[in-house]
Amino acid sequence: MILILNTGSSSLKYKLFDKDFFEVCSGNFRVEGKNYSKSVGKIIEQIHVHIEDIKTIGHRVVHGGGDADEIMPVSLNTMKIIEKYSPLAPLHNPPATEVIKIAIEKFPQATQFAAFDTAYFKDLPELVKTYPIDRLIAEKYSIVKYGFHGFSHQAMALEFDPDNNKKIITMHLGAGCSASAISSGKPIDTSMGFTPVEGLPMQTRSGDLDPEIIIYLAEKIGVKKTKELIEYNSGLAGISGKSGDMLELLDCDDHYSKLAIEIFCYRAKKYLGAYTAVLGGLDSVVFSGEIGFGSELIRKKITSDLDYLEFKIEKLKQNEELIIAKKISKWNFSSDSVILK
Repeated sequence: MILILNTGSSSLKYKLFDKDFFEVCSGNFRVEGKNYSKSVGKIIEQIHVHIEDIKTIGHRVVHGGGDADEIMPVSLNTMKIIEKYSPLAPLHNPPATEVIKIAIEKFPQATQFAAFDTAYFKDLPELVKTYPIDRLIAEKYSIVKYGFHGFSHQAMALEFDPDNNKKIITMHLGAGCSASAISSGKPIDTSMGFTPVEGLPMQTRSGDLDPEIIIYLAEKIGVKKTKELIEYNSGLAGISGKSGDMLELLDCDDHYSKLAIEIFCYRAKKYLGAYTAVLGGLDSVVFSGEIGFGSELIRKKITSDLDYLEFKIEKLKQNEELIIAKKISKWNFSSDSVILK
């Protein structure tokens, strides 16, 4: 059996698959007080009858930079990669590290794998990956567009362009949000960049900002508070002053909740238009994530008044875990790395 653990900034999801990739059971736990050990314990309670049959565990990891392959067995080198990029994904990489260590302890019979979200975008065109800053500084600090939500965007592309002959825009809209332009099965642009903060406004992250705003705020309130602001108190939560949960905001009737929704949809529509231009046309827009899949109203707002483009609107219930499980099953142990067990 293959157990997939999907560690978020405040949640821990799991899916357990048999050898035929049938989903045996699954769950989603909110992590209180960053106590991931307790959440792993809850998972063990639910799957205890299958423990001895679990031979493989996969962990979704958000940031592997340019160093990580899509699937890597958990070794000392793999853990170093996750740690190296933790400052660029502070909400996700450190919790993933913690859960991997807990899983090694709790499932000693299983081989552990890391599945890196950034790998899908490794071959973005150079003109897309390169930021217009001093080239030598960018090279020194590995400042390029990495892209995120790779498994989600890949799943949407595989589902709605299996023959790799379409021009599609995929939109992963959940707590984190990103859009990608995919041509003939290959991503050619994506909204998240060096970190998962760039791009669309999100539940608590700002998305695109004038960089001088960051510098100005750092001078006024300090770097630490500025970082907390753009990652934890911006986006839907920052504008509404109420909640970052889109499905909650849709039930609110006050001005700032409505404004948050309108800004979110307006900016998503701007990306849709930009990526249509980049693709040179558009066959389909595919939505996934709790918002993208879960709200017809949001889908309609983002795609309204665009009938002249004559594209299809599709939606896909997220199943990153299944893709990860299938990819892990094809892994060939040819690496010389010392596997941690």
